Amino acid sequence: MLKRNFKLCLMIFVMAGCLFPATMASGEPSDQPVKAGFPDVPPTHWAYEAIQTGVELGYIKGFPDGTFRPNDPVTAAQFIKMAFMSLTDDAMGFVWWSEKYLDMVPEWNRRWLNNKTTNFEEGTPWYKNYIDTAKNNAFIHDEFDGRFDAPITREQAAKFISKLDAIFRGHHIREYSMLVGAQLFKDFDQVDLYLQEYVGDVALRGIMIGSKGYFNPKGRVTRAEAAKICLLLMDDSKRAKINVNLEGVPYSIVPNPGYGTMVMIFANEEMKSVYDEMRSRQKDYPGATDADGGTLGYFENEELRDEEFRAFYFMDIENWKVRYDLSLGFSGNVYGMGVATAEGRLERASREIRHFLSLIFEKEADSVYRLIESAVLNARQGINEMVEKTVESRQIVIVSHGDALNIGISAYRDK
Repeated sequence: MLKRNFKLCLMIFVMAGCLFPATMASGEPSDQPVKAGFPDVPPTHWAYEAIQTGVELGYIKGFPDGTFRPNDPVTAAQFIKMAFMSLTDDAMGFVWWSEKYLDMVPEWNRRWLNNKTTNFEEGTPWYKNYIDTAKNNAFIHDEFDGRFDAPITREQAAKFISKLDAIFRGHHIREYSMLVGAQLFKDFDQVDLYLQEYVGDVALRGIMIGSKGYFNPKGRVTRAEAAKICLLLMDDSKRAKINVNLEGVPYSIVPNPGYGTMVMIFANEEMKSVYDEMRSRQKDYPGATDADGGTLGYFENEELRDEEFRAFYFMDIENWKVRYDLSLGFSGNVYGMGVATAEGRLERASREIRHFLSLIFEKEADSVYRLIESAVLNARQGINEMVEKTVESRQIVIVSHGDALNIGISAYRDK
C-alpha cells in the first residue's frame, strides 16, 4: 500500500482534471461550486442528484464555462477512474477504499483489494494506475488496450461494473444473469455474446436497467449516465427493484459464503430436486458438512471442513490437499462428484453416495456404486484409472488421481 501526503494527492487530483481530463472534451473541468449547480443540469434533470453527489464528493467536476455537459461521452479510462473514486475516501490521509465498502467484503477478497497493486494516484499516462488496479483485480482484461481514450459503450461498462460490484455485494451465477437479460431487454441478442451475462447482471443489481425495454448495448456512456451509475454503485438503497419471473424455472436459494445467499438455477427439475434432497440430509451426516453455492461438502470433522474453506478461499496452495470425504456439485448439466480414496472416507460417505445415486438411477444405483468403490480400492493400491460407461442412458466418467476420484454423471439422459 503506497501512502502519500494528502495535500500532494489533492494537488495531483486537481491538476489532472479529476475524472474528466481536457483530453476528452474542449475545456478543462474546474471546481464548479456545488450549490450553484450547472445551467445545463437543472434540478429537474434525471441525473441531477447523481451529478451533484459526485461533485460534492469530488469525483466529478464541471467545465470552466460553468457547464457540466451531461450528454458528452466518457472514455474507458475516465469511467474506470470515476467508478473507483466513488468508492474511496481520504480518511487515512491518502486516497484509498472507503472503510464503509471494505467492511462489506469478506476477508479473503478484502486482502486482494488491500494490496500493493492497488493505486489511486495519477500515473503516466494519467490513467495508468487506475487501469493497472482494474487489471490486477480482474475487473478488466485487455479489452481496452490501446483504446483507453475511446468512448466506453454501455455493454463494456456493464462488464466492469458487474465485476466491481460483485466484490462488495457478491456474485450471481451466469444462468441467472442470462435469464434476467433475456427477460428485460428486447435488444439482448445485440449484446456481444461474452458480455451478455454482465448486461443481465448489472440489470439484476438495479444499476443499469435500460429504457423502455432496451439496453442499447452499443451506445456510448454519457457523463450523466456515468454519474448515475456511480451513485447506484455507492448506494444500493437507490437502485431499481427488478422483478424476475422464475415461474417454471428450476432454482433454489443457496448459500453464498461471505455474502449471504444467491439464486442457483439448475439444468433441470431433477437436478434441483436432487440438490434440495441431499442438502436437507446434511444435518444427519456423521461428521461435518458445508454448502457453498451449488456444491455440497462432507467431512470427517469441523476442523477439516474449516481448513478446506480457508485453503480454497485464501488460495493456500502450499496446503492444498483432499480434506473432504465427498463433494457433490450441481453446476451446469453434469453432476460432479469428488470422492476421497483415503481409508475410511468412502466408508463414512457411502450412505450419502448410495442415496445420491438412488435419486438419479432407477435400477442401477448399486452397480454404479460398485464402479466407484472399485476405483477407490484400486487407488488405494496405487492403481489410477479412467472409466467411461453409459448407464440408464447417462454418461459416467470416473477419473482417479490417487487421493481422490473425479466423477461426472450427466444430468440428462441421452435421447
